[in-house]
Amino acid sequence: MRITNHAFDVFERTNFIYRKHEEGAQQVKQDYTSAWNEWKKIVERSLRDSDSDDLTIENTENWQNSGNLSKRFWSRIKDKQLLDVPSCIAAMISKDNLRVYLEWHGYKNEALHEERKIHNSWVNSIDKWIEENNIDISQYKIWTNKEEVEDYRNYVMLEQFINNSDIRENVLNVIETDGKNWIRIGKVFSKQDVLHHEDITSEMGQVIKELEWLYRKATIYTSKKEEEVVKQIREQPDPFLTSQDLITHIHSYIQSKGFFYTKEEVINLFLSIKTKPFVILSGISGTGKTKIVQWFAESMGATEENGQFVLIPIRPDWNDGSDLLGYTDIKGDFIKGPLTKAILEADRNPEKPYFVLLDEMNLARVEHYFSDILSVMESRKWQEGEMVTSTLLRDESENKDIKLPTNLYIIGTVNMDETTYPFSKKVLDRANTIEFNRVELSNLAFLEEQSEVESIAIGNSMLCSKYLHLKDLYSENSELVHKVTTELEHINQSLQLTNAHIGYRVRDEICFYLAYNEDSKLMSFEQAFDHCILQKILPRISGSDTRVEQLLMGLYRLFTGKEYTDEFESYDNDMKFAKYPKSAAKVLEMLRRLRDDGFTSFWVS
Repeated sequence: MRITNHAFDVFERTNFIYRKHEEGAQQVKQDYTSAWNEWKKIVERSLRDSDSDDLTIENTENWQNSGNLSKRFWSRIKDKQLLDVPSCIAAMISKDNLRVYLEWHGYKNEALHEERKIHNSWVNSIDKWIEENNIDISQYKIWTNKEEVEDYRNYVMLEQFINNSDIRENVLNVIETDGKNWIRIGKVFSKQDVLHHEDITSEMGQVIKELEWLYRKATIYTSKKEEEVVKQIREQPDPFLTSQDLITHIHSYIQSKGFFYTKEEVINLFLSIKTKPFVILSGISGTGKTKIVQWFAESMGATEENGQFVLIPIRPDWNDGSDLLGYTDIKGDFIKGPLTKAILEADRNPEKPYFVLLDEMNLARVEHYFSDILSVMESRKWQEGEMVTSTLLRDESENKDIKLPTNLYIIGTVNMDETTYPFSKKVLDRANTIEFNRVELSNLAFLEEQSEVESIAIGNSMLCSKYLHLKDLYSENSELVHKVTTELEHINQSLQLTNAHIGYRVRDEICFYLAYNEDSKLMSFEQAFDHCILQKILPRISGSDTRVEQLLMGLYRLFTGKEYTDEFESYDNDMKFAKYPKSAAKVLEMLRRLRDDGFTSFWVS
């Protein structure tokens, strides 16, 4: 496969700021996205040409982040079972060269000194690598991260590194000075060489194949410190290759604990957390809302003992964020709250997922004590290929800004009764609200399961969000975005009767949910969309006038294809053939409550 001049020329710019409303921005977007999509095909082809069945493309950085155009396209290639390890084989293209090399991308985590040392230890195996793989040492280059953007220009040839002890010593000194540096090795192809090459992806594939041997030397390790922390939970397990495998494990683990949840409920919780790191579980008391979160987290190695699972009971007298986040005492010292402690712990270990359970979340007004977190959560943006937020707090004791880490997942449980507060649309817009009211007391079959399922520690890569803005998804799957938007426009026509119609945030998050579902082939489109309606749209509806009744009847018609009537015997048949049966059943329940009580809402109280 050849590479065209456009793959390089797209970076020939003096201004790398992108503003979509400025003149010429549409052409810039078209140029970049076409080059970016072509780059992804190049990397995919080169990986196929490497003939490796174990490697996969873990990520390709987007073509622009928060209005900053990329100065290069960068893809990370990893073993399918080591996606959460920072070592990788990287492929990169810029305005004048193409590179395939061994890389480390944990540079933002200052706590990973020991892991970086292990990554750099591939140097000790280089002679054996050359011998066993018949490496042409005149073709490979070695350079460090020290020079940052133009680091590859400060290279030494592998031949020099092998044969000149002084050069070798100078390179090794760079990584031993402060523990923050690492060595890269790979091939750098000039623009002219690439353009004149008849099959450059084949050669890239050969480099990937040769580097894979060194890559494995950089990723095989055992950390005694982690073993002490995790205790009986297996660290670095045989990881799950797909989301389906992970969900099967989670469901089996929960069942082995003697709790009954359907696999679809586990899938829904998984997709909701992956879509947005804030989920609300509602329902009557005693249906196991707290337990499903605890077992969900524990199945993936997150426990209270290792600090990856934190339960915070909400008190009725909370009226600001100080009880959660912390406060400054009379001496001027900042006293960290339980959520801040969890945030700092998660920030120190970005490769692991952390779960915070806010129990009985609406015993106090959520808008009062949780508003800062909600605002910061909505500030998420891409920055240098990483998802970051605005500052939540300033930690004077550590002289650093505290932000919400991307590996922290907040889940709240709520009951709806006379002792609790309702939610505002501000809160509902920012969460998936999953209802747990199903009770099957006679179902005891799950209790017959005697075998214990072992908890397995996984990396955050299985849960973290891939999409942040709708354009992230649109460039990959515009067909899905159009399909979802068309459905939502039909629903909005009914919702506008009471100004309950949804906005852009809800649309985007529904699109992300459905994209993750489609990628992992977990449910049909209709099943997944049914959950989205139930969790993102119907909780917004409440009232007592005729407009609410008309709204609900319109939704019933849309979900079932039938008109709502007072003939009770027709409902079962309507539900059986409904396009969105769960949402239709909820709308029916709300209509009945409106007829019986003169008022209705999503919540059972």
